[in-house]
Amino acid sequence: MQDYITNGLTLKEIEQSLFRHMQKQYGHLLQQVLEEIDRTLAEQRDKKRYALKDKRTIRLQTLFGEVEVKRNYYFDREKKVYTSLLDVFLQFDGAHGVSPLLEETAIHLAVTGSSYRQAAQSLEKLVGYACMSHETIRQSIIEAEVEGPSV
Repeated sequence: MQDYITNGLTLKEIEQSLFRHMQKQYGHLLQQVLEEIDRTLAEQRDKKRYALKDKRTIRLQTLFGEVEVKRNYYFDREKKVYTSLLDVFLQFDGAHGVSPLLEETAIHLAVTGSSYRQAAQSLEKLVGYACMSHETIRQSIIEAEVEGPSV
């Protein structure tokens, strides 16, 4: 608190500093939550079907910044494929590297704004780091499912 007084920071600078601090705290909390879900899934899994192979770290771009998550990686003996139960449980592709909320925010900025580049710049200003390129946003829009009125 004394730093804010003695350094003569403006309200904007204090607000930015607190926001960045909270982003880091929430990013750490998100990591802990995801790793705890993964531990629980590991304990409750069908051990005859899912053979634990190793732990893999993914880097996930989020609204809180980049978050590293160590998750279990399994061999599914039934389907003969490698998988992460955490990804399946959360309905998320961890290899994609972008959180669904961040991706949704980027898509919204792109379709309501003037360009993909502008969306990337707006997102960078919002979260404080270059989390997605304009090309990544463009690809996300191309791959996004179109939700329309049901008939």
